[in-house]
Amino acid sequence: MKRVFISLADRSASNYVYEIFREGFEEYEIWGLTDQRLEEIGIKSVGRYEEISAVGITEALTRIPKFLKLYGRILKSVQRADTLILCDAPALNLKLLKDARKLGVNKVIYFISPQVWAWKPKRARIIGKLSDHLIVILPFEKKIYRNFKNLKVHYVGHPLVDMAKPKKEKEDFLRGFRKKPLPILLGSREAEIKRHTKLFKNKLEGLKKEFEPVSPTFPQYESFIKKELGIRTLSYDGASYDCFYYSDASIVASGTASLEAGLALNPHVVYYRVNPLTYLIGKRLVKIPFVSLVNILLRREVVPEAIQKDGKEILKKFEYVYERREKIREELSMLRYILGERGVIARLRELFREII
Repeated sequence: MKRVFISLADRSASNYVYEIFREGFEEYEIWGLTDQRLEEIGIKSVGRYEEISAVGITEALTRIPKFLKLYGRILKSVQRADTLILCDAPALNLKLLKDARKLGVNKVIYFISPQVWAWKPKRARIIGKLSDHLIVILPFEKKIYRNFKNLKVHYVGHPLVDMAKPKKEKEDFLRGFRKKPLPILLGSREAEIKRHTKLFKNKLEGLKKEFEPVSPTFPQYESFIKKELGIRTLSYDGASYDCFYYSDASIVASGTASLEAGLALNPHVVYYRVNPLTYLIGKRLVKIPFVSLVNILLRREVVPEAIQKDGKEILKKFEYVYERREKIREELSMLRYILGERGVIARLRELFREII
């Protein structure tokens, strides 16, 4: 039986792994960092990635004790693996990559390259020298690793091409709304949600005359969001996709959700807020003009960005997006041409089985 250890540290990577590994791997023994959904498809857990997940430098410092404790369990467990799969999360996985090689792990697959094209390009050298295979999900990333002769680089498309689709019928979704839905995505981590709710608190009343704000989120955050913002929440699987497909425009915290909105042809404003120290350090290190993957892929600011801005500025940009929504929707249609044809999940599943 093939033994596989999977290391990941965020919800997006977990979603991709869930879709790929939920079928066709029954004869494999798979374990690693998990969440409830990954455990439901038979992946055994050495710990939950939520224990160590953080955004930014100052936020990460508070997680160090938990990280060290969990990392010890990971190292002990990974020695049993025939194949190690590392999913993005460079703060965790680059260290694990080095240690796994010292421990003699036979085969390493790095799935989802860190954004070395945006900052810390030296990370590409570590991945290129120590990994056997790299599976990238953005087409331009293959070129970055072309000089590493012993590394096999694969690109078969972006998983969201298959995943970003509505779960409910339009009539069923809209039945619960009295006005036009306005999705406000606050992030996937607790710290993000707490920071971002402060931006919109007591600032949504003007929008409520025309729209009904709604926040797709996880069940554990629903009561907090309702209390702080007084808006509706949705926590079923795929709620964000329904929100994107069945609304005219949205307000989206930077991250995977922006690309999800883009693939759904949903015009949106991208915002984000971090600790001021984290922002100042990051601003000096980041080498690209945009934050949203939509803008990076389209090579221009199709969706406005409001990074480190206050709620008033974000809502002002939303008004601009809403007025230009038809034009923005046309430009977003290019994303599917850039990211490839449907069937990505099946191609990734076949590729992983072949490599393992």
